[in-house]
Amino acid sequence: MRENTNPVFRRVERETYINDQPVTYSNVAYKSVFLIALVFLSAYFTYSYGDQFITLGVLLGAVIVGFISVIIGSRSVSYSPVFSIIYALCEGVVLAVVSTLYASLYEGIVPTALTTTVIVFFIMLLLYSTRVIKVTQRFASIMVVMLISVILMSLLSFVLPFSGSFYYIIVIISAGLSAFFLLLHFAQIESLVESGTDSKYGWILALGLLVTLVWVYIEMLRLLAIVSRRN
Repeated sequence: MRENTNPVFRRVERETYINDQPVTYSNVAYKSVFLIALVFLSAYFTYSYGDQFITLGVLLGAVIVGFISVIIGSRSVSYSPVFSIIYALCEGVVLAVVSTLYASLYEGIVPTALTTTVIVFFIMLLLYSTRVIKVTQRFASIMVVMLISVILMSLLSFVLPFSGSFYYIIVIISAGLSAFFLLLHFAQIESLVESGTDSKYGWILALGLLVTLVWVYIEMLRLLAIVSRRN
């Protein structure tokens, strides 16, 4: 079984066991689609009525509750359905606010970012399913090193007077990294499905995939903003 860097998937890997009702690809897919739909519904509601109740405190609360939901949802099989839903609803609020801010600065950026995220997802899925890119232990290790490097560079950019080019480099690397992390998730889902993991872990797998898709979307927004700014 491949090692995965996503704590959501690592939790499943450590506790996996065979059951008469194993998780399937369709099981994970349905749950993932359901969670994504909740994100869209929450984002739409926030966009339509958010000016009536969304404050800085509500936004920060959504971020904190979403973060806590991921932690609990990835550690408790029993509570993972509930906290996966809570995370999706919270992320809808956050993404609606973030998307509105970007849209106010760059016309048409949100539809383009959404389309690009979908394209990235299917390209990565195609690359994985055709084994054009093989997910190995070395590949996973490289992803971990790159992720740590991006986090450190991002932290340094807040305290050191780097030029704008440095920020562009961080965004480009982070965008590519988020896309390639999808490959690790596809590999882990395949490994757990093939090993007969209990079906109740489907929510945890769907939650982990949603977390990465949110990451990809945010990175697409940042990348497209850079392109629009330079044009």
